[in-house]
Amino acid sequence: MRFLLWMQPRSHSAALWSMLVLAGVAVFVTIVFLPLQRGGRDLTPTSAVLLLGSVAVVILGCRAARYRRIPALIAWALCPLLAVVAIVVLDLLTSDVSVAAQVFFFFPTLYGASQLRRAGAVVMAAACVVGVGVVVFGSLPLAEAAADIGYVSAALITTAVLLIRSVERQDELVTKLERMAAVDALTGLATRRVLDEAARSAISGAVSQEGTSLILLDIDEFKSVNDRYGHPGGDEVLVQLADYLVRSARRDDVVSRLGGDEMAVLLPGCSVASLQRRAEQIVADVGTHPFVLQSGEEIRVSVSAGLANVPADAVDLQGLYVRADMALYEAKRSGRNRVGMLAEDTPQPPVD
Repeated sequence: MRFLLWMQPRSHSAALWSMLVLAGVAVFVTIVFLPLQRGGRDLTPTSAVLLLGSVAVVILGCRAARYRRIPALIAWALCPLLAVVAIVVLDLLTSDVSVAAQVFFFFPTLYGASQLRRAGAVVMAAACVVGVGVVVFGSLPLAEAAADIGYVSAALITTAVLLIRSVERQDELVTKLERMAAVDALTGLATRRVLDEAARSAISGAVSQEGTSLILLDIDEFKSVNDRYGHPGGDEVLVQLADYLVRSARRDDVVSRLGGDEMAVLLPGCSVASLQRRAEQIVADVGTHPFVLQSGEEIRVSVSAGLANVPADAVDLQGLYVRADMALYEAKRSGRNRVGMLAEDTPQPPVD
């Protein structure tokens, strides 16, 4: 089973496209250039049937696996190896041990290194080296065969190693970029994109009859903090506030920084009554919490909160944000350092 997992491509569509391109190039080059080789070899009917049949089996096998017409794991594992076997058999039937024939072993190696993870890529490179050995030792004297397999194996292995390392570095970069897109660099909180995805999932998944709640938080007069203590001081306040929100959150809650000094807490399965108690606790705790700057100085800040709940206040994600933002504005307008929640008879925002 582990071997089957090794041989699964990163992307089935990309792997199929790669296999189509490599197989097409192999067929075209063989048909066009084989008669031009020294000695004027012709592609015999047997060899032609084997070549085209092998290509068809490999491609159809992978397409069938993509659409689950045969067990996908087995098909994706065997088809690339069948391509190596086809190259070996074709070379033996044509008694062709030239560089022109052996170069086709690079195709499965390229497929493995570019489409499979490291273990699968190593398997494909090893299979190609073994294939070269079968061809040359079956057709050449021992000394000449050893030299041939040495040269070709070195080229195959070098190609595989360099391409594997390149692909892995690209994967690491993509993972890093995805993490940067998902996590706020300053506070370590989730980004707006992650919050949106979690909110859509919670709203559509109907976590409970209590609905999905949202708290929007804004630091009161945060500009004055930056003006007095500089942006490093403001950043310290943001980091410590984020740490408090994470520590006080439930396991399923999502705490996010939306931008600037605005943060949000998504609470799946949270009733309106529980939402208000939670928000009031946050406002009270922040108001009494000493924020310690790097200089050792303690400062106090307060936050205002705007609340909304689906389905009590809105029916979708956009409505949830709009309703919570309106409630936050009311809290700010009413004097700050308090929780704002719109009255039940306030018209709900329209649905797109």
